[in-house]
Amino acid sequence: MSKTASTPTPTYSTAGTVSAPIDLSGLKGEHTKLDLSSSSKGKKVVKPNVKVTLTSLTVNNSGTLRRMNSVVIPIVYSDKFYKEVRDPLLDDVNKLIYYADIPVGAICCKFDNLSKGSKQPPTLVILTLAILAPYRSLNLGTSLLLSSLKAALHPTTPPPPIPSDNKTNTRASLTVAAPRVKVNRALAHVQVGNEDAKRFYERLGFKEVGIEENYYSKVEPHGAIIMVCEDIAKSLGESEQPNGSS
Repeated sequence: MSKTASTPTPTYSTAGTVSAPIDLSGLKGEHTKLDLSSSSKGKKVVKPNVKVTLTSLTVNNSGTLRRMNSVVIPIVYSDKFYKEVRDPLLDDVNKLIYYADIPVGAICCKFDNLSKGSKQPPTLVILTLAILAPYRSLNLGTSLLLSSLKAALHPTTPPPPIPSDNKTNTRASLTVAAPRVKVNRALAHVQVGNEDAKRFYERLGFKEVGIEENYYSKVEPHGAIIMVCEDIAKSLGESEQPNGSS
């Protein structure tokens, strides 16, 4: 009796997927002005023209993501978490951000309720959003979140799988996955008492819809404010987009 060979899991390459430089000058809510003078007279205020780019999460930069989260977020995430956020189907919403070629922040998300039979609307769930302290108030957090919101609303075709050198390549394992449906709703959790984070999300169209008690089991306060953006397109200033449409 012959054994049925299991279908190899497709693998994808996102290495080297770096965005074009991001223009931070038009973003609202934060500033990039620096005072270069040492006295009150003759102050010279400038806006530095620094290259800012986004890059995909890969095995090679996973350690950078771990270290960044450990510094900014008082929660230890599992190996499973860091493997799941590198899912090729999440490549367009999960990013590291580089400021002058230095990794200074990252966003990790997932999608909920994408199946056709789901009773809840498709939703982009922001899992972590971290910016190193010296680089805050530079619009970097805003850039990361806007990038993920735009990607959720305008899904792209995932990159093609790479043929395996040590497994049998089948048509299924080499088939490019279909684009996601458009996701026009987003959700984030903010620790109770973190008013700065709450205002940050409110500036981008999120609203408080409730409190989830004991969301943070190992840090205090344990409660989390549930922040929801019910219309990403409206928040981005775009025309109406039906949630879940192709």
